[in-house]
Order: sequence, then C-alpha cells, then structure tokens
Amino acid sequence: MQKSRVFRFTSFLIVVVLFSGGCSSKDMDNAESKDIVHQNQNPFELDEKDSVDLGNIGHGLVNPKLDENGKILPLSYDGGELKIDYNVEAAGKAKNVGFLIFVDGIPQPYKFNSSEAPYEYMHNFDLKEDNVNKTFSFIFTPVTGKRGDTLTVSITSVYNPAFIPDMKESSSYGNYHSTLESVFSLDFNKDADTLDASSIPQYEYISNVRQSAEPITKELMKTQEGFSTIDSEALEERVFSDLYIDDVNMAKRDNFQVKDSGTIHVTFKLFGHPGVKYRNTFYLNHKAITSKDGNSFETVLAKGEAAVIDLDIDLEKSEDFNTFYVVSVPVNAADFPDDVVVSEKTMSKLLYK
Repeated sequence: MQKSRVFRFTSFLIVVVLFSGGCSSKDMDNAESKDIVHQNQNPFELDEKDSVDLGNIGHGLVNPKLDENGKILPLSYDGGELKIDYNVEAAGKAKNVGFLIFVDGIPQPYKFNSSEAPYEYMHNFDLKEDNVNKTFSFIFTPVTGKRGDTLTVSITSVYNPAFIPDMKESSSYGNYHSTLESVFSLDFNKDADTLDASSIPQYEYISNVRQSAEPITKELMKTQEGFSTIDSEALEERVFSDLYIDDVNMAKRDNFQVKDSGTIHVTFKLFGHPGVKYRNTFYLNHKAITSKDGNSFETVLAKGEAAVIDLDIDLEKSEDFNTFYVVSVPVNAADFPDDVVVSEKTMSKLLYK
C-alpha cells in the first residue's frame, strides 16, 4: 500500500511518501509534512527564486499482521520487554531522523536495536542512502498497561532533529523538526512489568506546575491565524496551541535568550476540538523533561475554553543552545472516528544563553 501527497509552502516543495505499514489509511490521508531545507540555511531567508532539494520519508512496521480487510492487527504484549521491528526509508534532507514513542500518550523511553542499549527518549541517526529501506527494532518495557488493556502506541518521526540554529548563520528552525506519526494498537496479555527506575533517563527540570482553563478570546484566536481566519467552526474541528516564555508570546518568535541559571516560566495553551483528551509532554533537546509528579500533563478540551499549563523550567543543566517544544498526544481519538484527531507538536523554539 503506498500513497503520496505533495504540500507547497510559498516557494518550497516536499513530497512525503508513506509505504506499507507506515500508517493506517486515515493517518496517511491526513499526515502533515513541512519543508526540508539545507541544514545551514534559514528557510525563511531564502529568495522566491531559490530552489530547495526534495525530501521524502516513510516509516512503519515490518511485515505487520493484517485482518481480512487489510487493517493492521494490534501488537501484543506478553510480559518482559516488547520488541517492535520497524523500518524507515527517506531521501534528501529527511535522512537525518529521530523517533519519539508514546504509549497511551505517555512518553516511552526505548532501546535501539539491542536490549543492552541504554534507554533514551529519542534515537537520532543518519540514513546513508536515498530511498533505501533501513530495518531496526525498538525495544522497551511499556510505561503503562494492565492485562486486558488495548492502548495506543504512537511512533513519531522528527525531521532533521540534529539541526539547531547557531544565531550566526541561522536563527530559526524553519520547518525542520516537523513530524510524521504512525499509530498502532497494543493488546496487553499481561500487566506491564515494572521498569527499573535507575535505567530510565530522568530530567527533573520542571517545578511549580499549575493547570487551569481560560475563555477563548478573539486575541487568542488571532495568534493562530495564518492563511485563513480562525472561526467557531474551526474550533469545533481543529486543535490549536499557544506558547509563552516569561510572558512573551512565541507565536512569531523563533528564539529566546535565557540566563545561565535560574528558571524560565512557560505557559502552554491548547484549545479547539471539544472533548479530546491530550497528554502533553515538554521536551528540551529531545528529552522528555519531568516534574516530581511525572512527565506528561493531561488536558481535556472544552467548548469555549483553552486548557492552560503553567510551569517553571530549571536552566541549571541546560546547554548554551537548547531546542524546546511541546508534544500533545490524544488518548481518546477513537471516540471521534469521523474526525481527524492526531498528535500536535509546537514549532521548535531555540533557548540560547
């Protein structure tokens, strides 16, 4: 099964190719792509006449089991570590790729190819050749799940995660770090084994978490406007987010200068499609950062309201240049079979010292 779509943004072009086992047909029809551009160039600074290399990527299960209708059957967990055989094929600038995994919306640390490998939240690697299939394995003990559960596994690729602006030749990510998601079901025949806490990477940088709700205002809707106006109909069907750092709206900003130490205050707002439940994870340098109570924060969208998460992030262990973003994974998408309910990622923002 193969489908392709073409997306055009101003003068740029990218083709995303999805191959067998990459996504369900619904996911294929609604996968979103962004431009792939040269690592040392800011795509927003190119002239209209400039051309950009095409990039494409597809990924999915190796030889997935199908039912009589060609639908991918659920994966099975039978205790111990789960091994998911996977493949990816890419070309152009998409050959630098990283993967994030979520189980029931919770970020899932995993090992790459070997049970002896360390757990990590993203494994980043380079494919050597264009359009050559690479097969590998994700290995992990699920972070959640009880016998009899059927939970969703989201495997999300990130384009060129190695790129980070240097504030000299580039100051933004352009359309790097955009995502392509594959979603599968996982049947639990046993309770998930308890993970050894010492084996899981811990980045306890978050404190003073406060969750609330606020009315959706015209000003808030206006921050989301691009090529079209956001109206009440859009709020019934789509999901939007707004990000503030130290009370500065980041909608039209790509970077933010921070201090060497201390904290920054982050406000994240999610709103739109009523009734959808999301688990939201904050990432610093592609690592899921956590508070003392966990690393994902649940929100349920309500009509006329924005879900708001306020928190502080400790800068003590941050680098001189840091990639920051938020991923929101739906956990009840099956309740809305006629709608497009997928994971959302904010644009990556540079925090630099």
